[in-house]
Amino acid sequence: MRLSPQARRKALVELRTLALGAGGGLVFAAIGMPAAFLAGAMVAVAAAALSGLQVGLPPRLRDTAFIVLGAILGAAIDRDTVASFASWPVSLIGLLLSLAAVMLVVPRYLERRHGIDAPTAWLCAVPGALSYVIALASDLSHVDLRRVAVLQTLRVAMLLAIFPAIVGLATDIPPHPADPGATVSWPMTGLVIALCFVIVPLAQRLRIPAPTFVAPMFLSGALSVAGLYHGQLPLELLWPSLIVTGVAVGARFAGTSALFLWQCLKAGMGGLVIALAITSGFALAVGAITGEPFLQLCLAFAPGGFDVMPVLAFAFDLDPAFVAGHQLVRFLAVSLTLPFLLRRISPPPD
Repeated sequence: MRLSPQARRKALVELRTLALGAGGGLVFAAIGMPAAFLAGAMVAVAAAALSGLQVGLPPRLRDTAFIVLGAILGAAIDRDTVASFASWPVSLIGLLLSLAAVMLVVPRYLERRHGIDAPTAWLCAVPGALSYVIALASDLSHVDLRRVAVLQTLRVAMLLAIFPAIVGLATDIPPHPADPGATVSWPMTGLVIALCFVIVPLAQRLRIPAPTFVAPMFLSGALSVAGLYHGQLPLELLWPSLIVTGVAVGARFAGTSALFLWQCLKAGMGGLVIALAITSGFALAVGAITGEPFLQLCLAFAPGGFDVMPVLAFAFDLDPAFVAGHQLVRFLAVSLTLPFLLRRISPPPD
């Protein structure tokens, strides 16, 4: 079947956009930037859009990337992780209290100081879960996706720049753990992904926010905790999904001004300083009660950097499992509560 000239032009634009995103992700990964494939693809495509170049992405490809990302993140939850939570009661309570404080204070700061609307401010202030937040924002028409993506990416970049400066981090520490753990076989991976695709229409009927991401994440996590499979899904699925997600966000930057980016930078820096002050205060209090090292608690309570904070703990002879477990609890708490919070602050459906 021959494509019409218009369809061919559209396909060429989409292929060019994906190539730009892949190139940006690879460049960011080569220079060691945080959230490299997601942020690099977003920056490359956003720069192209701002320069006047036509960009585009098939919605089905974007949804596929969200489904795969949800399945990968859900696979990080297993029985051992859940069982270890019982040995950290005081610090986990402190973590959840600090998370609640951040989610109460930072959105109000963004609303009152920078004039950001409530739903957008909530998503901009979410501590961590970058891919999850972008997936939610992509499915909410009343949320400023560009602002959410820019503030969240700036927060990750600034966080990973500030922490090494504070603790005097050596420059030769690798950006990821050396041992990612067991990897699920490709046949089992295919079955998990297929089930995730099957559950999405049901989630859409139930009006779950970001159904292409939320439903696969919880299904994959439930299958892992139930012991039906164990380990991480192949990383070969992660990088393309992150690139496609970054492309989807970057394509929405057409018409964005330098003033907008400067406003986002100011808001992001202010919000991060507030979040770090809150989490450091709770870390100090928990350390006084439990005797855990203050730096270890700061890394465990940090508002982001799920994959990097455990590495920093290992480099400073702290407990990386403690840090990773708390970072995972933070992510789970955000994943479980954010859809319900957004329903409360979202406008009623037509």
